[in-house]
Amino acid sequence: MELTAVLKLLYSHPDRPLLIHAEAPVINTFTDWIHRWRKNGMRRANGRKPKNLDLIKRIDELLAGREDIEWKLVRARGGCLLNDSADRLAGFARSQARLGHWR
Repeated sequence: MELTAVLKLLYSHPDRPLLIHAEAPVINTFTDWIHRWRKNGMRRANGRKPKNLDLIKRIDELLAGREDIEWKLVRARGGCLLNDSADRLAGFARSQARLGHWR
């Protein structure tokens, strides 16, 4: 869900400086890990492809050449009202999908 949010944000604002609030795994994906993955044929150190690779590649393309993106760390369940609400909603959606209510 967070990757989809980043993707939509980048599509919606292709020419504006952005401050993206995200949890550590999302930030690390685009500021650290992806550089090694590219060298390894988009594979992690264990040889496996990262989860959500299709989204990661699309976001990486949109980030290419952009120097106007700033990342801000939001701690998971760390008291940020919007992030905590998003986590609860994602959990609810996941449980509904498992029950077969959303297909």
